[in-house]
Amino acid sequence: MTMFSPSSRRGGALALAVFLAACSSGESDSAKGGANKRPPQLVTAQSAALEDFAPTLLALGTVTPSQSVAVRPRADGEIVGIAFREGDNVRAGQLLFRIDARQARAAVAQAQAELKGAVAAERRATLDYERAETLVAKGFVSAAARDLARANAWSARSQIETNRALLQSAQVQLSFLTVTAPISGRTGELGFRQGANVRQGDATALVTINQIAPIHVRFLVPAANVQQARAVMAAGGGKVVVRDRQSDAPLATGRLVFLDNNVDPGNGGVAARAEFRNEGDVRWPGAIVDVAFPLGTPAPYITLPEGAVQTGRDAPFVWAVVSGGSKPPEGAKPGAKVVMRNVEVIGRLDGKVYLASGVRPGDRVVVDALARLKDGDSVRLKPLGDAQRKPQMADGPGRPVSGSPG
Repeated sequence: MTMFSPSSRRGGALALAVFLAACSSGESDSAKGGANKRPPQLVTAQSAALEDFAPTLLALGTVTPSQSVAVRPRADGEIVGIAFREGDNVRAGQLLFRIDARQARAAVAQAQAELKGAVAAERRATLDYERAETLVAKGFVSAAARDLARANAWSARSQIETNRALLQSAQVQLSFLTVTAPISGRTGELGFRQGANVRQGDATALVTINQIAPIHVRFLVPAANVQQARAVMAAGGGKVVVRDRQSDAPLATGRLVFLDNNVDPGNGGVAARAEFRNEGDVRWPGAIVDVAFPLGTPAPYITLPEGAVQTGRDAPFVWAVVSGGSKPPEGAKPGAKVVMRNVEVIGRLDGKVYLASGVRPGDRVVVDALARLKDGDSVRLKPLGDAQRKPQMADGPGRPVSGSPG
């Protein structure tokens, strides 16, 4: 019979406990490892394509009239006639207001009469001088008398010029009592009604006329982009697009016509104006619009949906799909993974983002489920239509954009 001592029994129990603990630990590690393994994520990927794009300035713009004139009286009097209605379109030179002109007409008539008297006086003085010139040769009139007659004739001539100037002044004052439109445009609200007395110094205008065809949109160009804007304007003004702020629908296309000559210290920008035809008067002064102003010649850049580019700690990035190398898969393939690639963003427009580096034409980039991804995650690609399986090159061959990784 084999005998076991108490110490040997204690040793055996200890060995059994260690074995069971080791088995339990192995099972726990195995279960833990299985829990940490992430299943492949189901994502949608899109092929990067080349499209022509010009770096574009996006700004907030204000619609302004190309000309605006506040019509004010240049003579005092009572308004006796208004020849238009508020809101009418008027032509340059069209009659707007008539101011009581009775006193001005009387002044013109008086000036005309005085001019006729001056002409008669000049004729008489001239005849006197001619007679004196004849008589002085015969000794009947002294040389002094002849000189006096000549001076009177000259004085009479100068009086004619004086009266003629007075007549012109009276006629100008009379013309001020007929107020015409200085420009073509649309009239606003009347400042005075018929029967009101107006004066030259009145702060309130008779009416304001805004020329809204063509019309302007005013916006700011950052100081860093002024030279680019100058080059565009020198080349003909470029293509400025205005869009509705609510629907983002394009409203009109015009050209840059003005850049101010200094940087505003308040906002750090340079005032600019673009001109638009405004057919049908569909755009009105004071409206706020979005302005898109290309700052250079279009060139091919990688384009992706704007949501595909994420904001990283150091730089924007995308999730690129790779499978055993840098070549993207043609569909759902086992072993496809995602890697993070930093990109250089050139601009954004119409829901697209344009890249100068980080992605090559044809690379597959994840466009959804971005928040769930981690670098190196396995992914499964959702099926794509035939139109999406091959990269679409908008212009030229699918060459890498300068600055993209090799």
